[in-house]
Amino acid sequence: MRAAQHDQPRPAGPRLYGNWRAERGWGIAGLSTTATVTVFLGLLAPVLAVSTVPTLALPLAVVSVLVISAVVIRVGGSSPADAVVRRARFHRARALGWTELSGGVLTDHPRATDLPGVLAPLVPLDVDDGRGGRHALLWNRRTGQLSAVLRCSPVGLDLADTDQTDLWVASWGAFLADLGHQPLVRHVAVTVDTAPSGGTTVREHLARALDPAAPPLSRQVLHELAALTPATSAEVDARVTLCLDPHRAHPRPADLLAAVTEVGRWLPGIENGLSTCGVAVLGRAGTGWLTGRIRAAFDPDARTDLATDPLLAWHHAGPVAARESWDRYRHEGGLSVTWALREAPRQAVGPSVLAPLLAPGPFPRRTTLLYQPYPADEAAAKVEAEVTSGQIRRAWAARTRRDETQRDRDDRDRAVQSAREEAEGAGVGRFTFYITTTVTDPDQLPAAVADVEQRAGQAKLRLRRMRGAQAAGFAVALGIGIDPADLLAHRTGR
Repeated sequence: MRAAQHDQPRPAGPRLYGNWRAERGWGIAGLSTTATVTVFLGLLAPVLAVSTVPTLALPLAVVSVLVISAVVIRVGGSSPADAVVRRARFHRARALGWTELSGGVLTDHPRATDLPGVLAPLVPLDVDDGRGGRHALLWNRRTGQLSAVLRCSPVGLDLADTDQTDLWVASWGAFLADLGHQPLVRHVAVTVDTAPSGGTTVREHLARALDPAAPPLSRQVLHELAALTPATSAEVDARVTLCLDPHRAHPRPADLLAAVTEVGRWLPGIENGLSTCGVAVLGRAGTGWLTGRIRAAFDPDARTDLATDPLLAWHHAGPVAARESWDRYRHEGGLSVTWALREAPRQAVGPSVLAPLLAPGPFPRRTTLLYQPYPADEAAAKVEAEVTSGQIRRAWAARTRRDETQRDRDDRDRAVQSAREEAEGAGVGRFTFYITTTVTDPDQLPAAVADVEQRAGQAKLRLRRMRGAQAAGFAVALGIGIDPADLLAHRTGR
């Protein structure tokens, strides 16, 4: 068996990756399942009214035309119904005062240390890591989930050969597949935070590390090298957040202490899986480190000072004031815009496709990949349902004598391929991207927006600006345990 594998010829050219697809359900004509049901009801209502209440047939027909048009027509990938719902939610939130925050600098109130918006339930727990040190777990008081942030240092692909790159990508795929067998894992967030430093980080590190007793010549050489540090240098921070739900454990923990203990048992095995993915785990983040990163996101002017401040406490993390607008988010001394993934690359791509989006630029930028694994016992049902939905759409096209589009054929082939790969042991999950850029001068915002959208195009990603949800998008892009799917499930009571 081994000899046969070694005799197989290597594929010509670099290895490519792809075949991502969106969950479609059994909706027809490119519509979602909900939109398809709405269209059928809109067509059926006037027909039934003709035989039961003829006087209502014409008014129902007019209403049906408006409803169907609002669901079917697409402008920029979004229907009028979606736009109306987003507008209604945003105006309701603004009327209730949810889009603004005024901190407790001059007032004393019991919840002054809460972060704004959907971040408010998060509080850090300082716990023992079982190795003689301590780290922080972010406890979501609303859902009961606990999140651990791993400080990472990716090796990078610049000096790696093709075989090593393939091994890292394969190991990452195995790591994601293994998450389906980890019942406590809710989601994993990979965050890359970049910001221009102007060379100050190098000079400040040298000032802290330089021995006063060092020879004068050595000190002079180091100072000259620091002075020559290019102003285009940048600060890059990578972290992986593991969000676990202790309520999924068996037996279920009786209290918070038992939940923390249960999470502590699972963390080492999960983080060890990253070691083969080209990522060096520097350690688990503590409360002070997390506080500095969150505060730097809200107050970019204080990034340099926060990196060296040992007295940071959790109540320093949030902004003094914040205000959400329809297409931007103002906080402390910064102005941010957040995008969400609209469509993954349609074509096969190389392992470095995201390099333009993750590379440092002239403005602070934070990119977060959010991955929610499906449990292994549910993954088969998910992919089989997608295959069945594709067959339903194909049968509908044949029934209505409509030619099936090439995109529908390709989507059905990818669904079948996903089912085949899942049967061979591959993992199945849902992923998306959130990208936030921040400026301190409002006049620079158009340039920062253009920079992100240009880089996203180079990375083969299609983004959508999160209009009406900028504050929530900003919170998710922080990569500290917030998942919109959990927020929606909690709001709907599921």
